Amino acid sequence: MLELQTMKLFFAILALAANVAVAGYAATAVAARWSEGASAIRDRIHDMVLGYELLFGAMVAGTAMLGSLYLSEVAHLIPCTDCWYQRIAMYPIAIILGIAAYRRDSSVRVYVAPLAIIGGAISTYHYLIQWFPNLEGTTCSTVVPCTSAWFRVFGFISIPYMAFSAFTLVLVLLLIARANESR
Repeated sequence: MLELQTMKLFFAILALAANVAVAGYAATAVAARWSEGASAIRDRIHDMVLGYELLFGAMVAGTAMLGSLYLSEVAHLIPCTDCWYQRIAMYPIAIILGIAAYRRDSSVRVYVAPLAIIGGAISTYHYLIQWFPNLEGTTCSTVVPCTSAWFRVFGFISIPYMAFSAFTLVLVLLLIARANESR
């Protein structure tokens, strides 16, 4: 069994990689409105993932799902209520995008995007109350309060941060799929 510290570092690096991908794509997409060079870079990004957007989204959601299962079932970190809500949003995304990738059915964006947006909102709230516990009116559980963080890798990456990173990367991949479909 891999040591928990190693796995936390691995998951944190994946979250940072997702953040870099999302921020890089967002910057390129915004700059593409005014710059032909940025537009060419954005188009190259679209071409690189063309036909694989849903598969990559399924891989991101599947990795998040397996990571959460590792943390709870192998590392025995008990999920709080907000963690369960994030799981409720992430697990179907992994399955739906996996099936959609196999069937090449990009119409699932209509089903997946709301789940990712809701999951991202819950992750954001959860991350905020970990840093600012006074924002939560009542604790969700006396056993595992949502305001406590099991860990903070690099001083800021916690489980809800990782979930938010996955939700946002899935959303970006859905946006790219939509853009590629209309090209």
